[in-house]
Amino acid sequence: MADKIGLLTQEQYANQMRMRVQNSGIGSTPGIEQVITTTTQIVAGVVNTLYYELMGQKLSDFVKIEVGRGANSLQLFQYASAYVGSPFKAGIINPTASGINADANSNIQIGSLTIPVNYWRMKYTLGQEAIAIASRNAETFSLIEENEKSRKKVYDLGLQEATFKGLGDGKSYGLLNQPNVTVNTTLMTAELNAMTDAQFQTFLATAPAAYAANCNGTMMFNRMLVPQSAFLALQQPYGSFGETRKTILERAFQGIVGTDFKIVHTTYNMGATAGGNASKGRYVFYNTNEDNLVMELPKPYTPHPLFPQGALDVISDAEAQFCTPYLKRVDSMLYADVQ
Repeated sequence: MADKIGLLTQEQYANQMRMRVQNSGIGSTPGIEQVITTTTQIVAGVVNTLYYELMGQKLSDFVKIEVGRGANSLQLFQYASAYVGSPFKAGIINPTASGINADANSNIQIGSLTIPVNYWRMKYTLGQEAIAIASRNAETFSLIEENEKSRKKVYDLGLQEATFKGLGDGKSYGLLNQPNVTVNTTLMTAELNAMTDAQFQTFLATAPAAYAANCNGTMMFNRMLVPQSAFLALQQPYGSFGETRKTILERAFQGIVGTDFKIVHTTYNMGATAGGNASKGRYVFYNTNEDNLVMELPKPYTPHPLFPQGALDVISDAEAQFCTPYLKRVDSMLYADVQ
């Protein structure tokens, strides 16, 4: 039983369930140990299944995810530093001179980043009769499994939307609406799939330069987040070479950015522009290095074992703690909106 159930091992989950039912009216039901074992296996399978609707992409394809840091905190705190010491040339010395006062000094200015943590819970209820029946009839296990699947899917799809759109509370933002990110309104002269060959060629030449100008040439993007409709249409041939636009785009940018460049896509990009026009897409160029961008999951999705409540019911609680993507360096991201 190697797979974990959130923060719990399968053994811990089974032991908790065993402890919770042993003093109840169902604790002495014949076959209850098989119920515990089977339920644990079902829940483990559900928890380790991803229900994202991203055409096979995972959230970790879009942003690096840190799991398990800072659980049960209202916000995560992280130091940030900026160098404020002597410039490089001031460190050049005369090797025959002496005196510590002649040396350049290194120093940093300490600041901080605070990332809000969001708490999530959801439960479902079954009659205790369902557990008693399950000890004799495997059909009831499908009821448990479907409840677990439904709840996990609600969580996965909710986390998926929050990753891209945020929570709309003015604190937790998504990849598509980070505050203070520069919005370029000239780079995307049309949707990527609607560009003429000439427009596409111009885009290939200008996109890296636009990003470099945005961050003063300190880095290069390794992700390009595009509308799903544009991505699917990138399979169309480009010019007279017989190659698809996707192939040419990837080869052109990998030559500049590196082999870790990836085109990612969502349906959320359409309508995410500053004007909110549902027919216009937002394109996002960004660098996924953890010094620039991170998404924290202090407590991963964790369902808890069924436990008796009252005389006739059993309840299963699930909890999670999550942060939406946090952009540490605003200039490491560039929005390009189609006008």
